[in-house]
Amino acid sequence: MNFFRKKYYRLLTNYHKSTGNEVGFAKASYKLKNNRELDLHNPKEFVEKLQWLKFNLYDESYGNFVDKYEVRKYVEEKVGKEYLIDLVDVYDNPETKDLQDMPEKFVLKGTHGSGYNIIVKDKSQVDWDKTKEELQGFLGKNYYHKYFERVYKDVQPRIVAEHYLDQLDSDNIIDYKFFCIHGKVECIWVKTFVDGKYRNCYYDLNWKKISPDTNTSNYLSKEVKRPDNLDEMIEVAEKLSEEFVFIRVDLYSVKNKIYFGELTFFPWGGYKRLTVEHLNHKLGEKIKLPEDSMTS
Repeated sequence: MNFFRKKYYRLLTNYHKSTGNEVGFAKASYKLKNNRELDLHNPKEFVEKLQWLKFNLYDESYGNFVDKYEVRKYVEEKVGKEYLIDLVDVYDNPETKDLQDMPEKFVLKGTHGSGYNIIVKDKSQVDWDKTKEELQGFLGKNYYHKYFERVYKDVQPRIVAEHYLDQLDSDNIIDYKFFCIHGKVECIWVKTFVDGKYRNCYYDLNWKKISPDTNTSNYLSKEVKRPDNLDEMIEVAEKLSEEFVFIRVDLYSVKNKIYFGELTFFPWGGYKRLTVEHLNHKLGEKIKLPEDSMTS
C-alpha cells in the first residue's frame, strides 16, 4: 500500500472511530493493517472470524470474562483459586486508599481494559498522590472506544490491587498465551525478552516451534525450553476455554507453579493477521461460527 492509500485509510479509520461506526472502523482498520479487504459476509481466515464474533456473538454480556476482578470468580470456579495471584483489594475511588495499608510490593490494574497497570516495587519510593492521579485517569476511560470490543463496553471501571510477584517482572519471564478454539488448545504463542526487547514465536502442543513464513523483527529465534508443567497448563487453558468459540488464555509459570493472567477475546483488537501465514487459514478453518445472520 503506497503512502497516499495509507493516509486515506488512516483518515477513514479516524472518521469511523469518531462517528462510532463499528463495522466501518473494523473494515478500514483491517485494510490499513493488512492491505486486504475484511470479509464479514463469508469469513474464512482466523482474524476475519474474530471480527465476525465481535459483531455477532461477543457482546456486553461477556464483560465479566474481561473484568480483571470478576474473572477471578470464573477462574476459581473452573480450575481453582490456587491459579490466581493473591488479591490485595478492589475499589473504585483511589482517594479512599492509604498507602500505609498496602504491602511493600504490589500491582495496580484497571479492571476495565488493557494497559491500565502500575507496578510498585517499593512503596517507600512511591509518589502516592501522583499514582492516585494516574489511577483516576484510568478510571475515566472506556476501553471499548479503542477497538469497539463490546465485551468491554459496560465493564465497571475499578482498580484491583494484587500482590507483586518478582518473577513476573524479570527479563526471563515467559508469557504463555494459549489459542483455544471450541475448548481445545490449537497453538501456544510464547513471548519473552531478548536483549531487553520483546520477542515472540508459536509452538504446537508437542512443543515444536511453528516458524513464520518470513522472519519478522520480533521473531524469537532461540529455542525455549519446554515447560515441565506444559500438560497442566494445557489442561487449565482448555477448562477455562470450554465455553467459548475462541478465547486466548494467558498463563505464567513461576517455579513450576501456574498463575492465571487474563482471557482475551480479540488478540491485537482482532485486526492483526498472524505472522505465521498458514495459521491464518488453519485456525480459521477450526472456528465453526454459530448459525446467526452475518453482518454487512
